[in-house]
Amino acid sequence: MKDFFDLKAHKTTISTEVFAGIATFLASMYIIVVNPSILSQTGMSFSGVLTATVLLSFFCSLMMGLYARNPIVVAPGMGLNAFFTFSVVKGMGISYPVALGAVFWAGIIFLLLSVFNIRTQIIKAIPKPLRYAVSAGIGLFITFIGFVNAKFIIPNPDTLVSIGKISAPETLTFLVGLFLMAILLIRKVKAAIILGIVCTTLLAIPLGRWYGTQTVVEWKGLFATPDFSLLFALDLAGSLKIALFPVIFAFAFTDL
Repeated sequence: MKDFFDLKAHKTTISTEVFAGIATFLASMYIIVVNPSILSQTGMSFSGVLTATVLLSFFCSLMMGLYARNPIVVAPGMGLNAFFTFSVVKGMGISYPVALGAVFWAGIIFLLLSVFNIRTQIIKAIPKPLRYAVSAGIGLFITFIGFVNAKFIIPNPDTLVSIGKISAPETLTFLVGLFLMAILLIRKVKAAIILGIVCTTLLAIPLGRWYGTQTVVEWKGLFATPDFSLLFALDLAGSLKIALFPVIFAFAFTDL
């Protein structure tokens, strides 16, 4: 293993990489639940999206480690799934099979751009301010969704959005977790994000029970049959309409 991954040249050890892998998993495992929670709002089954999320993350991360030999976890992006759900499906009134077809064609375009080394040239041609603006815009979009899920921001018919009640259990949990992570990061505590996630999760359990909004998750056992109902559930022909070209371009451009 040391020779295969060339650990000595990278000045690391097996134990360091094991702990780093565990930390990376704990920091990203929320995607297993959050991704289905967002995409299921389009009409897709929660269990089907969960199965796809786990399997694709596993195989893609495995290939990234064994083939590319890079310590990078590959999983669904929290910005793109929100764009897919709220902007494309709900905002434009497009069915999720057609939207999935658009994602497929965007993937084909991205593959061709990478194979013929056009992707690098496109990235170099895009002005740095625009690249930074796209990244910042996606980050702000994800932040806004987080505020909404925490009920820190709520709908308002007069001003579109407004500040929610601080006493709401979701908001309290969010604020405590935010300040805890900030303090740990300022004090340069290792695994600050992980500790914040664990403490916030433990806090959410009694908060939910005290406020009468306890979790809707029901214990049904450790094992369940994977849901493959969404396998090939995409409309390739329907997604090739001219009106959807901007959507395909948006997905492909974001992947760059």
